[in-house]
Amino acid sequence: MHNIVQKVNNGNTLSFDEVKKLFDAILKGDISEAGIGSCLVAMKLRGETAEEVAAAATVLNEYKVRFSHGGNNTIDTCGTGGDGKSTLNVSTAVSLVLSAMGIEVLKHGNIAQSGKVGSADILDELGIPTKLDVKNALSYFNKHNFIFLFAPHYHPALKNVAKIRKDLRVATIFNFLGPMLNPGNPDYQTIGINRVDKLDLYSEAMQIQGRDNIMIYSSADGYDEVSSADITHIRHLKNGIIEKFEINPADFFTPFPMPVVRSREEASKIFMDAISGKDDNLSKLVAINAAACLYTMGISTLKDGFSEAMDVIKQGTVCEKIEKLVMQEAV
Repeated sequence: MHNIVQKVNNGNTLSFDEVKKLFDAILKGDISEAGIGSCLVAMKLRGETAEEVAAAATVLNEYKVRFSHGGNNTIDTCGTGGDGKSTLNVSTAVSLVLSAMGIEVLKHGNIAQSGKVGSADILDELGIPTKLDVKNALSYFNKHNFIFLFAPHYHPALKNVAKIRKDLRVATIFNFLGPMLNPGNPDYQTIGINRVDKLDLYSEAMQIQGRDNIMIYSSADGYDEVSSADITHIRHLKNGIIEKFEINPADFFTPFPMPVVRSREEASKIFMDAISGKDDNLSKLVAINAAACLYTMGISTLKDGFSEAMDVIKQGTVCEKIEKLVMQEAV
């Protein structure tokens, strides 16, 4: 292990097997905090490779607590976060829209890490359970075709590196990995990342893992969402092939600035305004992101998916679904 640590600290890339050995040792606590920190920073400074990201995710998936279920055609909308934009929690809103459309959702997420409100925070505000134990989580999913999988419950091994990551105060390879670690292994995923220049790396890492039916995107204006104001760059991984294209909001509506959230209270308000149809622009932002999911699943074209999502929102179906998902209906 000393040779691997020395190799990465000297600025060299690691092979798939070397990364597996390194991350296995990290999660087992066999490397000092200083050693872990130096490896993470060294990888960040030279730039992680797709093979390294894929190998790290492979190890973390071996350590996760699995959520076994009988769902078919399931989807997750978990992104990497970290864009620092403090906008509407779009991916969580989309997960509720999809659920209201009858799609089985395995929403992986956490409390806020860098923004005002994380996916767990906003669902807690709504009264939707986010921290059910495995038995009750399965019962809830079977009843509602929706479950929130609270990341800390399913990735206990990451406790060994939580303090180090916090102390480093910089994004590391771990910031890529969250969406690659869903405990329920969904059939489809849409993943927003905060760096356009990392789209190829991320999609190639998924390809190396043998993953499929995944859309990865990042907007030209720096969001880990499909933007309402600018072009969003897409990588669609299907049948082992990565397709590249763009989504232009002008093809769906008159572009408008992405919403900015200044407090938790404001975050909750605009979230409800978006999914209830009260604010037409916010609803359009959610709908265009939901359309990306429907396209990834092969259900609709982007334009048809946008219209279908807007209809579900405007008809009040999303709010009706939320009423069924609140804690009183949990089991």
